[in-house]
Amino acid sequence: MHSVLPWIGVAVLFLTGWAVIKKYQVNMVLLLGGLALNILAVLSGVDSILPKNVASTGFIGFDFMELLRAISRTQIAGVGFIILVSGGFAAYMQAIGASERFVTVCAKPLSHIKNPYLILAAVFIFGHCLGLVIVSAAGLAMLMVVTVYPLIIRVGCSSLAAAAVIASVLCIGYAPASGMAVMAAGLVNLDPIEYLVHYQLPMAVPVVLAMAVSHVFVQYFFDKKDDVKGETLDLNELEGKRQELEKTPAIYALLPIMPIVLLLIFNKMVYKTVTMNVATAMFVAWIVSFALDLIVRRDVRKSFDLSFAMFKGMGSILTSTIGLIFVAAFFATGLQNIGLVTMLIDGAKGIGLDVTGTGVLLSAVIGVVTVLTGSGVAAFTSLAHIIPDVARQLNTDGITIMLMMHTASEMLRAISPVAGVIIIVAGFAKVNPLTMVKRTAIPCLVGYVTMLVVVACFF
Repeated sequence: MHSVLPWIGVAVLFLTGWAVIKKYQVNMVLLLGGLALNILAVLSGVDSILPKNVASTGFIGFDFMELLRAISRTQIAGVGFIILVSGGFAAYMQAIGASERFVTVCAKPLSHIKNPYLILAAVFIFGHCLGLVIVSAAGLAMLMVVTVYPLIIRVGCSSLAAAAVIASVLCIGYAPASGMAVMAAGLVNLDPIEYLVHYQLPMAVPVVLAMAVSHVFVQYFFDKKDDVKGETLDLNELEGKRQELEKTPAIYALLPIMPIVLLLIFNKMVYKTVTMNVATAMFVAWIVSFALDLIVRRDVRKSFDLSFAMFKGMGSILTSTIGLIFVAAFFATGLQNIGLVTMLIDGAKGIGLDVTGTGVLLSAVIGVVTVLTGSGVAAFTSLAHIIPDVARQLNTDGITIMLMMHTASEMLRAISPVAGVIIIVAGFAKVNPLTMVKRTAIPCLVGYVTMLVVVACFF
């Protein structure tokens, strides 16, 4: 019977995946899936489902909830708190118009590019630079629709080409602004800035350049194939929105990058005597931003009301991302307790896969789930928590595997016709999401393969 239970666990795993793909509420799917896996682990005879530092309640039925409590406390107090504060700061930047002003200021140099396909490549690279500050793919895409889209159209690009590039601009979620990147760094025992500087940026440069070049050829091919020429559209509405955004004082454009500047200065790699973690940097930037807004706006009540966006943003992140993270960790613990991680590693070793091969396999799994569900967050959080255990069994630090998995979850989202960013931008361009995906698929796959090669060769 005990030998059969892990295979029942495999069935639970596939059933969970099916439910996620069918868009059942993800948190509850992972919670119930994790509960089922841990029950199977108890039936298989494991000594304890609880971590070594957590004492049993004395009753196995309560131990399941004790495990959930221990995981949620750890996640919220650790990485979860950093994600909370980062989400709150992002919400405050949006509330005072700083994020939008940052984009409008950064977009100015693009107006000097007059070649239609060169500007597409430049916009793609530009979007990834903005991704260091703005971590929402849909949010960034809509900001670029208002600020950059008119520039692209005026140069002579087709609306479809412009929309395809804008929809795929955030294929890499950078630490420390991205909650998923912060979680990835924590799981492999890296500081978010260290994860960004030593691993993400060296990987991102060749990947983004390869995707930018690919976009040029792909959009040119489809424009010729469909006989699409540069379009003359009524851009008055977008121009009006852009002008409205530019009413925010230009100095506000500096505020979104303040946490990154602080972290790049005050860390063990640069300024060793004074160090700063991500949460502290966000709080410092928030207080400085509030003080500046108070001076500029000269409306105490309004500035106080806007500052509360920090806490509202934290609440929103708690109900969405943080809740998903700890139920995903509960699910991953079930995978470990039932022995499925060991089965995976033994299977990988049996077919001759090393650390790199295992990373490619797991990244492909996450990529498929991302494409099917449209959510890289759900795909990544569901499996990322098994990486420490996988790393121990493979006698590695797990960074290579994590980098492949994390990047795949971000990059392959733009191939999914049900991804939020694809649906939003396709709606704006008045085309079917599948039509959009035809133009984003090849650049994203080029980026994915390039990422695997770069990580395998250099990390």
